[in-house]
Amino acid sequence: MHLTAIVPLVVGLLGRPMLTLGATTVSTIGPTSTMTVSNVPIQPDGFPRPAAVVNGIHPGPLIVAQKGDAFDIEVTNDLTDPALTLDTSIHWHGIFQRGTTWADGPEGVSQCPIPPNGTSFRYKFSANEQAGSFWYHSHFGNQYCDGVRGPIVIYDSEDPHRGMYDEDNENTVITLTDWYHTGNIRPGTRPDSTLINGVGRSLNATQSANVSLAVVNVVQFRTYRFRLISLSCDANFRFSIDGHNLTVIEADGETTMPTDPVGGIQIFAGQRYSFILHANQSIGNYWIRANPDLDPLRDQFQGGVNSAILRYATAPEVEPDTPLPPMINFLRESNLHPFANPQAPGLPQIDGSDFNKTFEVDFRNARFLMNNASWQAPATPILLQILSGRNASELMPQDSIVPLGRNLVVQLNITSISGVAVPHPFHLHGHSFSVIKSADSDVFNFENPVRRDVVSIGGVGQFAVIRFVTDNPGPWIFHCHIEPHLSVGLAVVFVEDFENIIPSNPIPQSWRDLCEAFERSRSTLPTLPQA
Repeated sequence: MHLTAIVPLVVGLLGRPMLTLGATTVSTIGPTSTMTVSNVPIQPDGFPRPAAVVNGIHPGPLIVAQKGDAFDIEVTNDLTDPALTLDTSIHWHGIFQRGTTWADGPEGVSQCPIPPNGTSFRYKFSANEQAGSFWYHSHFGNQYCDGVRGPIVIYDSEDPHRGMYDEDNENTVITLTDWYHTGNIRPGTRPDSTLINGVGRSLNATQSANVSLAVVNVVQFRTYRFRLISLSCDANFRFSIDGHNLTVIEADGETTMPTDPVGGIQIFAGQRYSFILHANQSIGNYWIRANPDLDPLRDQFQGGVNSAILRYATAPEVEPDTPLPPMINFLRESNLHPFANPQAPGLPQIDGSDFNKTFEVDFRNARFLMNNASWQAPATPILLQILSGRNASELMPQDSIVPLGRNLVVQLNITSISGVAVPHPFHLHGHSFSVIKSADSDVFNFENPVRRDVVSIGGVGQFAVIRFVTDNPGPWIFHCHIEPHLSVGLAVVFVEDFENIIPSNPIPQSWRDLCEAFERSRSTLPTLPQA
């Protein structure tokens, strides 16, 4: 369905005129839906380029669900552009996939890719008791950087913070994206623009002259729950709204205690935050800013670069003239605390886990390494290797696999010994984790550390420490969410509770059929770009 919305989406469809300002609707689908991945030309910042998108738009449609809903989504691959990757897979970021590890999405780990020429694969899973802000994206090569991504919101009718806001709907979702004028980006590729809700301007003022910025509408004196979702490929953003404070109530699908008001939020690739905004300022237009950490866009706001507009009802439809604040009080991760069950698993001491492992991130010979091993997705997915009868010690690639026993408290200490492209945001599939030490803090917190599924490990000399419990059998990848870093090795896979992976995850015949279809497709495809 299409709901009246406040944010213009920019899309050009094959066979249709390419528009800089499209229809003022936000596309939404439910948890039982179809998604088609195809190539379309788009120009979200005024520069036309081919892209890979979901259901013809970028970002893809917002998936709207209610707590407890079952998901049943058929994904069809209609990709045709050999200059971009042709296979695909979809990861449902932040959904734990308990009992459905086969639906998690990453190539080489839990499924074979979906080949093109109209091949379909049906993802069926439940989010169980999870609620909050999530997203979906391709987990094949760097494909989501070319557009295969979109937001997910699972609403909770018993949200404990419901009394804090008046509005929480499809119009209060804000997506942030770094955008590139070239496809199949590699590590070090510089972004050309920041897109907020799918549109933005580049530093080329002539190119972006006709681009209308995204507008977020509010009514004076009402309160809003905004869901800030980073669909970023690389950049982290410092997000703020001129003249307004933000009270954070959710991080990565985990409800938090309301924070003290902050002036801004630093958000890394893959992270999500919900914040409360009181529309208590004078009627007018205010800049929404998403300042990326990457040149040449860093600290650039001239002409609406890295920006969108917060517009009060009855304000003139003009761009803001609010000045850049001289200083912004940004959220510190260590000031986030869970709303329920706040204590970290294990004993409240540094050696209070059952399994403790340190990972050092390095960069050598154009590849990233974790403890001297560089991940390469195997030709046979790890789940298929397990299904085929291999034991844990035989799984490939051996140097990038870490076996974990059942119901253990696992502690990971992650740091970077190379200064190349730091900081790295790490995402764990299959779990959220307690961040007992944030990179921005020297304090260990066992009492009420934030739970989330993406954490920055900081720069050289900094480190993060996380804990989780191995209560979800499956092969779960742990990787840097800067997508070009993953494609050159920055990942490991935890094979959790090996003996119970198959008994706990009934695998449908369609999953096996997909691997056969993928193998058959190899003889018909042109030479593909390296993922």
